[in-house]
Amino acid sequence: MKNNEVPAVGYRFNPTDKELIVGYLFNKVHGNPLPSTFAVNECDVYGDSRAWKGLFEALKEDTLYFFTRLKKKTEKGKRIDRATDSGTWKGQQVDQEIFCHNDNHQMVHIGSRRNFSFIPKKGIQESRYTWVMHEYRLDGCLLDQNNNPYELCKKMMRGKNGRAAMDYNDDDEDNGRAAEVWWSN
Repeated sequence: MKNNEVPAVGYRFNPTDKELIVGYLFNKVHGNPLPSTFAVNECDVYGDSRAWKGLFEALKEDTLYFFTRLKKKTEKGKRIDRATDSGTWKGQQVDQEIFCHNDNHQMVHIGSRRNFSFIPKKGIQESRYTWVMHEYRLDGCLLDQNNNPYELCKKMMRGKNGRAAMDYNDDDEDNGRAAEVWWSN
């Protein structure tokens, strides 16, 4: 598929963790062409929540991928501000490291994924844990020593049964696929 083509009917973008990090996030951070221009949108996930919620409504999808920029709590600090105008993204667990084989067939650390749930502010008419996000970042051998402002995020809307739209167990095996959201800054 060429970069500007629209996906075929029935096509589902369902990359592995490694594909998201190496094919999309790494290329975005380093200014290289992306494998697809339609699969990952630019969106300020930590800003106005109407922007990403509107994309879900307009595209009628349960899972979308975004590049977003991180916002630090203080200018010189390392902590990230994951609050929006209508709530905050709460981390659910520790980071999961993502590995890939290098040219010498050795496993190397290339990135990490962390899961978040959206908690609405008091007074906002929205159920808790309706939204789940997988946040990807470059680490290890792919991390440029310069300050990397981008992350890739995969956002999912939970279904009526309270479970995420796609399988929440995102073990990344070579033969397995996982739903993901990309954030980029």
